[in-house]
Amino acid sequence: MRPESPTPVPADRLGTESSPVRILPILSHTGNQRVLANWVQTQEQYEIVSGDHAELSAAEFDIAILDEHSLREYDTEIRGRKADAETVLPVLLVSSDTPANTLDTPDRTEIEPSLRQIVDEILATPIDIAELRSRLDSLARIRAQSIALERKTNQLLLLNRITRHDIRNEMNVVIGWTEQLADHTDDAGDQIRQRVLDSGQHVVGLTKAVREFIETLKTAGEPDLQAVDLTDVVTDELTKRRETFEAADFVIDGEIPPVDVRANDLLASVFRNVLNNAVQHNNSETPRVEIGVVDGPERVAITIADDGPGIPPDQRDAVLGRTDRGLDHPAAGLGLYLVDTLVTKYGGTLRIGDAELGGVAVEIELLKEPTTGTTKTDHDS
Repeated sequence: MRPESPTPVPADRLGTESSPVRILPILSHTGNQRVLANWVQTQEQYEIVSGDHAELSAAEFDIAILDEHSLREYDTEIRGRKADAETVLPVLLVSSDTPANTLDTPDRTEIEPSLRQIVDEILATPIDIAELRSRLDSLARIRAQSIALERKTNQLLLLNRITRHDIRNEMNVVIGWTEQLADHTDDAGDQIRQRVLDSGQHVVGLTKAVREFIETLKTAGEPDLQAVDLTDVVTDELTKRRETFEAADFVIDGEIPPVDVRANDLLASVFRNVLNNAVQHNNSETPRVEIGVVDGPERVAITIADDGPGIPPDQRDAVLGRTDRGLDHPAAGLGLYLVDTLVTKYGGTLRIGDAELGGVAVEIELLKEPTTGTTKTDHDS
């Protein structure tokens, strides 16, 4: 064992005597296990987690330390713990076969595929205590930052849920009382009343868009996609939009073919937001919205066109949040940004063009999914 080099204690050292970082060592080499255990016993900010390694799937720890043999033996358990963890769960590999002490080395070992997936740091043998301290401090800091971020995220999600709930409830009260004014206003007053109703419904729609946007942010990695009946989703949303916007004229050009697309339960949000947008940004007393569907060999194309004022070509990327400023751009809209995000996650494409009606044509292409028992999803109104 090499002697520890004198190093100053970092000011931002994580782990305290009252709340030490829990280390789970699973080393097949008894000498390395003993060196590690002896050193940790002298450190206030770290503690060894004892217990049966057979119970690894339930062990409470902050950092796992393994060597090549134990990595292979407990590969499944470690992968499961890292996949299920809501925060970063670091793994330190003690290796005699990786002289460069890095995951990115041309001299790859036989466990390289596992390294890139579950190992966060590598410590070469013989164990250098200064290197051990450095790597543990780094992993502990990452772990603590991850836990802090998860706590803040949960707090923001709770605040978001409460705020949306309160806003939606209050706006429903406003909408309800405004509807009651129908028998107490003349034609001029009725126009004002309708504007209040439209704005109220727009605010309620925004709370739904925020909820669905948050759902996309909470999905780590690739979303769980499945076969979704396009006819059911589009038909349901058209029914709801007709009830919400009684003055608007929603027309299906031809028929919607019986086809399944690759999506999830947020597909309804795609059409809800595009249909809402077609009416809410339309100055016509009777907005007209046309929906056309073309069934191709591998993809299905859905076009939603309106007779509104349109969107200038130089603003179309901005309204989708595709510029460097994202949603901070003044032309960006949360609804269409959510639509573009979801369609991209589904492996589809979205394009904004000019409609023959004079307004905007939103063209959405989705991947078809072979029917294996279509999944029915519940669509929020």
